[in-house]
Amino acid sequence: MIRWSGKRLIVNIFLLGIFLLVAYYLWFPPIWACQTVRFRGYTEIENSVYVSNHTSQPRRDSLVNLIGQARARIRNFWGDQRGNATIIFCSNPEEYLTFCLLYEGAGCSLGTPTGSWIILNPDGLNVDVIAHEMCHDELFARLGWMKAKSALPQWFDEGLALMTDYRYSDPDTARRYSGYVQEWDVLTRHGKLSPRLQELETISGFFGAQRGKADPSRTARSYVTAGMEVARWTGLVGKPGLERLLQQVRDGYEFNVAYKEIEQYHRPKL
Repeated sequence: MIRWSGKRLIVNIFLLGIFLLVAYYLWFPPIWACQTVRFRGYTEIENSVYVSNHTSQPRRDSLVNLIGQARARIRNFWGDQRGNATIIFCSNPEEYLTFCLLYEGAGCSLGTPTGSWIILNPDGLNVDVIAHEMCHDELFARLGWMKAKSALPQWFDEGLALMTDYRYSDPDTARRYSGYVQEWDVLTRHGKLSPRLQELETISGFFGAQRGKADPSRTARSYVTAGMEVARWTGLVGKPGLERLLQQVRDGYEFNVAYKEIEQYHRPKL
């Protein structure tokens, strides 16, 4: 009797797992779309790089070239590249909405326990956009999906991605922080419209999203605020400090505590 109860329990757990997996894909249609991209009119032009069949050959060639440049940026910033997200290039906004329902934009990243994807719309044919999304994927790869989603504030995730994305500031690390200060000063009207970091800890807070659409002006201010802070912090602690932060978060340290302690450790001693 006990033996059969044990078997029944295993069967019930298995069925529950199947139910949760199916529910997961039903609740998040973009994940299902990403998983089935090869059956949706997309062609794999490189390993794990899919393009819409409506994409011209010059655009396909440009995409491959830009991906190579973006990977070089990731390796330069991180030391190596561990993320291996599948890249999906859409030929129009309608296709893009199939994979990224939450926000408008040039690109988005989706990380799950079963895989990760970078989705680009036509405006995402840009090395800054691709490197930005690859940097998000690096956090997924280095921290694990659950830690990356639950343990990091959105401003740090986005600010770190800006360290490989030069649309808001100077690519030279020595001038990056001062460049962000200048951009922040303009976009926030000398700080009058600047959001506090505490307001940027969630996705909705960062993008000012209402009904699935971001507030463009709020988003720009969020980006320069996050970029300025992360440029300041990484300029002080360098790669060793970043690696230590990720290790402590993996070990269960609370992000804000580890962030401040590492900064304090790297401050010049008077």
